[in-house]
Amino acid sequence: MVPAVIEYREISKSFGGIRVLDGIDLTINDGEVTYIIGTSGVGKSVLVKHAVGLLKPDSGRILIDGDDVTDYSEAQWRPVRTRYVLVFQHSTLFDSMTLRENVALPLRKHGGLSRHESYRKARDFLEMVQMADKGDKMPADVGPPERKRVSIARALTLAPECAILDEPTTGLDIIASANVDRMIDHLARVLNKTVIVVSHDLRSIFGVADRIIFLYKGRVRLDGPPEAFRSSDDPVVKQFIRGEPTGPMEM
Repeated sequence: MVPAVIEYREISKSFGGIRVLDGIDLTINDGEVTYIIGTSGVGKSVLVKHAVGLLKPDSGRILIDGDDVTDYSEAQWRPVRTRYVLVFQHSTLFDSMTLRENVALPLRKHGGLSRHESYRKARDFLEMVQMADKGDKMPADVGPPERKRVSIARALTLAPECAILDEPTTGLDIIASANVDRMIDHLARVLNKTVIVVSHDLRSIFGVADRIIFLYKGRVRLDGPPEAFRSSDDPVVKQFIRGEPTGPMEM
């Protein structure tokens, strides 16, 4: 049996009287590349934010490696967030620092490395995301695809067991998206990370995912490998694949 990493037990969450998650019962397994997909506003990002304590469920329990973390304090969440790192859709780099300095910062703050050693290590992490030659540039000097890659490199400095990527290919062209896909595959197959990706990019999903979780109206509508998604007879799933916004897909 594959060890569990994150367990959602009957998780519900509402905002302004609108229920976004409705009794989600789900286990994310160790060592898999899991894609969480669905239409905009279906609760994909809300779901993963629960896994790092940025949101607390209205009801239900969250377990990380078997430990119930639902009622953790902010102080208790901090060490969890070094093992389960969420990279947001929009990069959160410091504009006043070079790309190398951005990546070196957690190495100095959390790893206790000297400036020289943190810069040397930062170059290694930038190399992982094909950005080592741009380490001296400022965030404003590179495009969104490069900033996303640097954000992921910075997250990797914490040596997380699990990388959670929120819409990593949104707004990217086909070539840039393909580079992100290769990086996700590298994280999983070479660095042996558990990877969770929030996405609606079908090309990326079918090319990288081990498992697809399709959310619809606050519930898990489909959970399985890409082959199960492609061959599904569910009209809602088929409509999503075709990109049709009307009919049963209406929220």
